[in-house]
Amino acid sequence: MDYGRITGMLDRTFAWSLARTFSREEAEELTQEILFQAIKSIGELRDDSKFEPWFWRLAEITLKVFKRGRAKNRSTMSFYEVTYLAFEDEYNFEADEEYQNLRRSIAQLSAVYRDIIVMHYYDGLSCRDISQKLGLPEGTVTYRLSLARNKLKERCDQMNETALKPVKLMINIIGSGNYNGEDRPFPSQYINDALSQNILWYSYREPKTVEELSSITGVPAYFIEERIDNLVRREAVIQPTRKTVQTSFLIFDKETAEYVFNNSGDFVSAVSEDFYRLSVELTEKMLSSGLKAANRTRGEIQCLLSVRLLEEFAADYSPVPYRQLERRYDGGRWDYLGFTEDGMARGKLFISIEKSMNGFEAGKLAHYSHHFEPFAYRRMMYCNEIDVCDAVLRGQELTDKQKEIAAELIANGYLSRDESGRILCTIPVFTRELDELFTAEAKSIFADFLPFYAEEAGKYLDGFLKLFPKHIRDKAKWFSAYIFVSLFKEIAKDWHEKGRINIPRGAVCDVLVMM
Repeated sequence: MDYGRITGMLDRTFAWSLARTFSREEAEELTQEILFQAIKSIGELRDDSKFEPWFWRLAEITLKVFKRGRAKNRSTMSFYEVTYLAFEDEYNFEADEEYQNLRRSIAQLSAVYRDIIVMHYYDGLSCRDISQKLGLPEGTVTYRLSLARNKLKERCDQMNETALKPVKLMINIIGSGNYNGEDRPFPSQYINDALSQNILWYSYREPKTVEELSSITGVPAYFIEERIDNLVRREAVIQPTRKTVQTSFLIFDKETAEYVFNNSGDFVSAVSEDFYRLSVELTEKMLSSGLKAANRTRGEIQCLLSVRLLEEFAADYSPVPYRQLERRYDGGRWDYLGFTEDGMARGKLFISIEKSMNGFEAGKLAHYSHHFEPFAYRRMMYCNEIDVCDAVLRGQELTDKQKEIAAELIANGYLSRDESGRILCTIPVFTRELDELFTAEAKSIFADFLPFYAEEAGKYLDGFLKLFPKHIRDKAKWFSAYIFVSLFKEIAKDWHEKGRINIPRGAVCDVLVMM
């Protein structure tokens, strides 16, 4: 017998194996085992004309042995089929569609049904044996086996092809915690894989079972269950019932983006004019009282002060009271925020106003960085960078290490050098005295306007809250406290477009504040 004839079966054998494992790694292993068994047993074949029937019969036997070994590892349970494909002289490739549909349907069953189906039909165990193996009453096993059969029959009758229809989410966090994205990953990095994103999206508005998510995504239930375990650990989903999961945080989608786009205009029309007039008065007052502009334009300072005053009085005037975030599994106070591509593409989401701060010790500086159109993004500074800025402002001699940090800060625009080589801070600074003066002046100048601003913001928020599923409506209310401030983005854009303020390209909106 020519052994080359066996090796010539490599491609067909691999395709045959791949169709029965749905795993390239398992298919390669099975193919290798089939060819090895064929070479070892070829001496038994006496009639060369019966080579292929003999080969495929051997392949079926090898497959059964292969799967029996794999059955000990339940992590691969989702890839097992339960029917035996009758041997024919030539392999019946026409059976593939029905065969694969059945296997796919089994893979999409949740573990509670899938394991019983495999144990009964593949392992050949009786309901009594299965009950002993799983520690369940025999009646429960019989009932679940019946339900599993019905589910398979329904799915195979429908012959619906399912495939992964991925939605792409961007998941961030809001709040505080000791993360840097490298050796201390942000919590969102643990749930940002493609399958987790799809589970979170499809279970956002309505609770979903493992089987429903498997059917929607076309991914075997085992992998869905694995991701759900992680999402539960990471507090990204809740479990309304024992069998269902639902996303636990806000996701901003096309609907929310369109609401912002279509409804912010009325709010801006109502408040923009008066806000501009009063903010000019506040800006003049602070500049004349010693606030250093740090080469920022008057319009940049005006926007900075406007954002700061809304933050200062949000607790008193926001229609939705601010409350502190609860502690999470890692001790930080934060929550996830998700965005669909449609939600981000419109570019109208108010969430682009952010606040970053470091340096919590009394007597030190904190860096507040606000990111909103027409201002560019500027990352927060780390504590050691803020300490360098503090030393520069106090005129202290920098250590060698601080000089290295200062060089990076100069390159990134936080510091600069004058003609004499002296290092200067390019960020406006609020001393304690200036901060107290600012609070008093803002309260006086905006006393009559802030209640009106809050009333108009409340009208906007009434419709906004209705966009979110009921189970996270409280989180939407909590987040709405930030919208009181974030709505200023639309006001600043209105001022800029009408030429009332000058915001140079690449301008940033940040400040250093003495704690």
